[in-house]
Amino acid sequence: MRRFFGIKKNKKIYIEGEEFNHLKNVLRMNIGDELLVSLNDENEYACQIEKFDKNRAVCKMIGQNECVGNPNKNIVIFQAITKRPKFEFIVQKATEIGITKIVPFVSEYVIAKVTENKIDRLNSIAMNACKQCERSIMPIIENAKKIDEVIAEFKNFDIVLFANERTDKGEKIKNLDKYQNIAIIVGSEGGFSQKEKERFVEEGATSISLGKRIYRCETASVAMMSLVSILSGN
Repeated sequence: MRRFFGIKKNKKIYIEGEEFNHLKNVLRMNIGDELLVSLNDENEYACQIEKFDKNRAVCKMIGQNECVGNPNKNIVIFQAITKRPKFEFIVQKATEIGITKIVPFVSEYVIAKVTENKIDRLNSIAMNACKQCERSIMPIIENAKKIDEVIAEFKNFDIVLFANERTDKGEKIKNLDKYQNIAIIVGSEGGFSQKEKERFVEEGATSISLGKRIYRCETASVAMMSLVSILSGN
């Protein structure tokens, strides 16, 4: 069945906005058709279209199941701001991999403008990625932070890992399955300054090497998120 994100009011489920346009005008679904709806919670809901209002589809629920595609670990990526296409790619892949929160931040070598990545568009990308990977809870995408604000959040995690592109002394990722709250830090196109790297370690982060080759920032993000998600049992 086709998947959509909707809202629930008075025992009815409504498909609105871009989702309604896709349902009605792109897929040309009709009254009586069945679909799966996510309400941004742990379940997925089997529904049937009852009628169309002017700007929404009204559906009745005919069943529900726990969504097995949702993450079972709290993995947050702190991603230094990149140019728009790269950041949108990272958001899409973070959603598919099972990241729970995406936090953009400004580091010394960031070249993109803070305003370049629009939250509404990023949320739309995350929603579509959720439907593709059969996940019912969208990742939270926060507004951009300063690096000091990122470091202040280290205390909220069991372990903090940052991708260090210029080291052959990075620690091995191990025993991640014992952690529930994990933070990942990845740099922008220019990476991190030496001062920033030293500060991360001083504040308790673990330096991780991804090997001898230097990755593009979006490749490093996908590599780190994939490693952590798999090794943690997410």
